[in-house]
Amino acid sequence: MTSRRALARAAEAACALPALALVALYRLRLVSFETGSCVLALAPGSPGIWLRRHWYRRTLRRCGRGLSIGWMAVIWRPETGVGNDVTIGPYSALMNADIGDDVMLGTNVNVAQGARQHGIARGGIPMTRQPGEPVQVRIGNDVWIGTGAVVLADVAEGTVVGAGAVVTRLHEPYWIIAGVPARPSRPRA
Repeated sequence: MTSRRALARAAEAACALPALALVALYRLRLVSFETGSCVLALAPGSPGIWLRRHWYRRTLRRCGRGLSIGWMAVIWRPETGVGNDVTIGPYSALMNADIGDDVMLGTNVNVAQGARQHGIARGGIPMTRQPGEPVQVRIGNDVWIGTGAVVLADVAEGTVVGAGAVVTRLHEPYWIIAGVPARPSRPRA
């Protein structure tokens, strides 16, 4: 059993080398954070999870132990914070979030920078040139966000967000929320 653990540690260390090289290029400002995140999103399977874990552990504002980030999932901003034992499903995208401990994000979950990250108020001016009001979305501890959900607002501790839901406002802790827009369904048992 000990040799199996040693072999697993050696394999993880070998998989970490490309991520560490990318971290060095990022620190030298030869590669952007977004480029590094997108390149490593392409790596499949366990080696890909290890690569992304090593990359984000060294580049995010905060990254706890036990991060598992699936294939083609991307964190776009280094200001993002991730707690312990967080799972981010395949094809998910996080713009700028502060994620607590013991959080699960399903496949294809999108966490935007709030509902007003783009400006639309002034007609005659392209939206790309209007200032928005981006915010860092906070996701509390012990949260499960279902497949295909879109998160535009904070998510309280202990919340379960139903698949396909669109979270537009903060709800009470320990509730199951679902729908478009997400509404409380029932308390968590």
